[in-house]
Amino acid sequence: MIIIFGYSKLASEIIYLLNKENYDYLLIEPNEKEYQEALKDKNIKEIYQYECYDDDELISLGIKNENIEALFCLHLDFNKNLFVTLSGRNLNKNLQIISLSSNTNETKKLKLAGATNIINPYDIAGMKIFRKLHKPLAVKILDDILYSSSDLRIQEITIKENTILDGTYFKDLKIIKDYNLVLLGIKDVEISTAFVFSSQGINHKIDTGDTIVVLGKDEDIKRLKETIDKV
Repeated sequence: MIIIFGYSKLASEIIYLLNKENYDYLLIEPNEKEYQEALKDKNIKEIYQYECYDDDELISLGIKNENIEALFCLHLDFNKNLFVTLSGRNLNKNLQIISLSSNTNETKKLKLAGATNIINPYDIAGMKIFRKLHKPLAVKILDDILYSSSDLRIQEITIKENTILDGTYFKDLKIIKDYNLVLLGIKDVEISTAFVFSSQGINHKIDTGDTIVVLGKDEDIKRLKETIDKV
């Protein structure tokens, strides 16, 4: 059983994966507006409108039980996430707690409160396309998050002038797969507000100053950067 605190866009993406892989879970949403929205979501099987200021609420949902595999704190209100992270850790010392952070300061506080894993803004960008990735990879990512064994990360790589990717197109980026990486998309320097997801099917041209965003292991990302930086 997995407990999700907070009905956010990220939560809905995780719920999609949990349903797809037949995980048991329940959702907690303290705010009335988001709670009503969650009630309309036919994908959600079990919902509670708890503030979780009282430990008895979490205890009633079985947070001390051995069958609780993880607690996701994904509310958009950082203070609520911090409080529930702290409460969850106090009630279950062995619980995997995955908490949402938007900056370094929040990450430090959540770690001190007992969070096992932190989901940062880049992870959120990546989560948006998980549903479009090959199924085994999506399942691996979810399992890695749950069991704190993830060696995957998301990295930005800015393209330098006259290097091997300068002037290439998405469809020609076979080198990404050769290094066991997944191309999430590109930040176009000429369209400063745009992020083009590779899953959108656009054969985008990569120019000097553009930034590609890849998902993979540290060592594979490092090898790719060394290769593409060669002039």
